[in-house]
Amino acid sequence: MNKLKKTPWLIFSFFILVVIGLIVSCRPPAEKYDLVIRNGLVVDGSGNPWFRADIGIRGQRIAAVKDHLSSDRAATVIEAEGLVVAPGFIDIHTHADRDLLDIPGCENYISQGVTTLVGGNCGGHELPLAELFREIEKKGIACNFASLAGHNTIRRQVMGMKMENPTAEELDRMKELLRQEMAAGALGLSTGLAYLPGTYSTTEELVELASVVGQTGGFYASHIRNQGQRITEAIEEAITVGEKNGIPVQISHIKLAAEEVWNQLERITAPVEAARHRGVEVTLDQYPYTATSSGFTSSLPQEVFEGGREKFLERLQNPEIYNRVKQAVIRNRLTSSRGIDKLETIYIASSRKFPEYEGRNLKQILELQGKAANVDNGAELIIDLVKEGDVSAIFFQMDEKDVEALMKLPYVMIGSDGGLQVAGQGSPHPRSYGTFTRVLGEYVRERKIITLEEAIRKMTSFPAQTMRLKNRGLIREGYFADLTIFKAAEIKDTATFAQPHQYSRGIVQVLVNGQVVLERGRFTGQRPGVIIHGPGFRQK
Repeated sequence: MNKLKKTPWLIFSFFILVVIGLIVSCRPPAEKYDLVIRNGLVVDGSGNPWFRADIGIRGQRIAAVKDHLSSDRAATVIEAEGLVVAPGFIDIHTHADRDLLDIPGCENYISQGVTTLVGGNCGGHELPLAELFREIEKKGIACNFASLAGHNTIRRQVMGMKMENPTAEELDRMKELLRQEMAAGALGLSTGLAYLPGTYSTTEELVELASVVGQTGGFYASHIRNQGQRITEAIEEAITVGEKNGIPVQISHIKLAAEEVWNQLERITAPVEAARHRGVEVTLDQYPYTATSSGFTSSLPQEVFEGGREKFLERLQNPEIYNRVKQAVIRNRLTSSRGIDKLETIYIASSRKFPEYEGRNLKQILELQGKAANVDNGAELIIDLVKEGDVSAIFFQMDEKDVEALMKLPYVMIGSDGGLQVAGQGSPHPRSYGTFTRVLGEYVRERKIITLEEAIRKMTSFPAQTMRLKNRGLIREGYFADLTIFKAAEIKDTATFAQPHQYSRGIVQVLVNGQVVLERGRFTGQRPGVIIHGPGFRQK
């Protein structure tokens, strides 16, 4: 009797087991990934608080962001317990295009977590872009690269160094060159209005030229005419160019670069916020240092360069002109309203003819020459350096309080204004090695000026949004797997003005398009970077 009672239950149990077996056998197998990053603290680039998740990568893209992914279904596993996983940093303002073919490993940027570089800034780019892009794709690069088209390059190509308005024919030729570069994949138009020959242009010329960008899509980035007492007017000029053409405006490396305007942030915020209030998309980028870096030509009266280098050297033979130039250099570069010895605040970053000057300030160089360290001799030294050409310098001219205040503004992102570097060559600005890690270590962790999540937003989704980059700048399924993994408690820049060729600490892994390019401080040699084209790109 008991045996008979058990039979139905045995049959029922067998039936349940069969059903479970069928369900299990019909369940799709767990997805396979090329790489899984496990247990990371994900700061996704949006500005939202971090969350813990696994990230699955298949090919070039992020395939999954989930609480748990099976590691046995991955070809490679990166254990990120206790580490921050962020989108790869996007540097919206670099001059990397000058050396990208010679330094394709992008080591000084990869080592600070940067996965995308944007060149063509401050009005200069490699013309034609199509040829540069072809050479880059042939050689291969470790990071992604995009470029603006530079107004100075285009103007010089059409007009040389003429200090006059373009004729209708010349303007048409400039517009046609810009159309060509936009079709090649330029992100937009950049200007360098403190540099030659951009300084010779009018607002009207810029508005007309930028109309090409309005027709093809893209944005306008400007190294504005003045970053001192006339900075408000300079910002308003940039806004005018964008507003009249209905395009976004990006103000490059924003700063208050004159003692007379230190701590007067309203000179920047007032015009920017007024424009944003009326619907003009204006954004800014900055680097976290109190020193700039450029050549000396902007220190001289710009008219002396009209017609080119030979004309400039010829003019300096005239004692009257030479004295006028000298007085302008003293006024523009060597005079301080706060009693600062400017000879001690200007350092030579690179000089092909005078490598012994690199890393020394003007006072030290004058002493090396056996001359008195005074402004007269300092001005003559600057003129001599400009005559030789190919000299770049570092100028300490900002206040730290302004650097901090600008960083807090929601419409300011991070950009290095640096370039690719060969270790040990010259004495460059440390921003080329430490911009992004300095923000995370010094301004986030140590000073607590902004939060980690806000800093990452300023380095990732914000520049991607400004440039209208698709599927980059966020950790999202379907986005390209550009990722930076770091130790939040240890991340730090080590590059200094005295010793700039120093890689950062705390970056553990960097991935570009799903491939590891930095693994625990070691460059892998992989070159998975791609050219990122602008909205006007036309495939040939």
